[in-house]
This record gives sequence, C-alpha cells and structure tokens, in this order.
Amino acid sequence: MSGTDTEKGFTLLEVLIAVFITSMISLGVWQVMNTLMNSREGIERVSGAFRDVQQTVSLLERDLLQAVKRPVKDAYGERLPALTSRINDSELELTRQGWRNPLGDKRSELQRVAWEYDELEERLIRRYWPVLDRAQGTRSREQELLGNVESVEVQFRDSNGQWLSQWPGDSGDSSGFADAEGTEVLRMPMPRAVEVVIEHDRFGTLRRVVALGEPMAMGAQVPDRRRQADGDSGNSGNGGEGE
Repeated sequence: MSGTDTEKGFTLLEVLIAVFITSMISLGVWQVMNTLMNSREGIERVSGAFRDVQQTVSLLERDLLQAVKRPVKDAYGERLPALTSRINDSELELTRQGWRNPLGDKRSELQRVAWEYDELEERLIRRYWPVLDRAQGTRSREQELLGNVESVEVQFRDSNGQWLSQWPGDSGDSSGFADAEGTEVLRMPMPRAVEVVIEHDRFGTLRRVVALGEPMAMGAQVPDRRRQADGDSGNSGNGGEGE
C-alpha cells in the first residue's frame, strides 16, 4: 500500500488520557449532585421538624383558647376540674369546645384532652377521649405531636396576678382541690392565663402565653419560673417546681 492509504487512529496513551478526563468530570458531577441531594434532604428534615413545631403550638393554643368550664368524671367516678395540671402523667388536662363533627355522630362537641410529656422518649403527646365523663372501659386516643423535646413546663396565672406551678393551686381562689367533691369542683375558677415552655433539641426554647379570661395587661411581665421558685420557695401560693 502507498503511504497515503495508511489508516490513522488514537494511540493507547491518548485513549487512557481521554478515559481519565471523562472519569474526573463524572466524579466531579457526582459529588456536586450528591451535595445538592444531601442539602435538600437536610432542608426537608428541618422544614418537617419546624412544621411539626408550628402544628403543635397551634393545636395547643386552640385547645387553650377554646377551653370551657366543664368539669368531668374520670373512670372511677371522681370529679376532675375543667382545667387541671394535677393529673398523674399529664402536664395539662382540660375540656375544650369546638370538636368538629362532620359525620354527624351522636356525641358532644366538647372534648376532654390531655397534654403529656414522655421523658424517656422525649416526645410530646396529646391524648383525647371520645366522651367527657368516662367509664372504666373508655379508651383514650393518642396523638404524637413533637419529638426531641427536652422538657415541658406549665404555669398558671390566677385572678390575683400570681403565677402558680399547679392548677388548681394550694391557696387563693383555686384552693381545695385535694379535698374537693361535688359542687366544690364545679365552682373552681379557670386560670386567667397559661404559660407553656417547651425546650426543643433543635429549636431551643418555645414559649407561649395564652390568656383565657380577662386579657392580660399590656406589658405584663411573665416571671422566670426558676427565679420565682428560688425566691418564693416558702410561699405556698406560688407553688414551685413541677409545672
């Protein structure tokens, strides 16, 4: 064959260089895509957690704003105040109105709900019952609302402007719960306001103050609970720890 008819192609070195360049480009593209996907997943996780916080706080505020003065009976026939924090395993238990009934079931539009903090699993739970006055066979339903909760504290403002760590309190217009029966429970007042403080692992301190009766005065100072407990440890009307 003449020299002009000789076939030309890539040498082995050229092929190796091309493969190497292609591999580096592919690796760079994969790293960029992986970073973007991880960032997106992180944003979705944070957005989901923030959405859970918003829904939890919104539901808590609705329960408090719709609270009504309707005492109930527990499974053993004992009367419970319309709103109380003196129930075992519950941070707050109350009767609320506005329970929607889209299916037209034969039930009340009032609902008994309890907010509970599971310290072992660090989660906030909302429990509710299908009836107000329960029987021994009445079973509650549980809603897990928020995880990664480090602590939950609740305090109550009475008509004298004092903040109490329990409701009903041990003195003043909310006394007598320990010995209350019948009409005494019916006469127990509602707190003027409720403060809820949630310590969240990701979002820090979440604090809400909800006025239930007469509105709080403008600029009213909500006292620091820990400082109040230290300064008023001898005052039975201000309670102490254990919100």
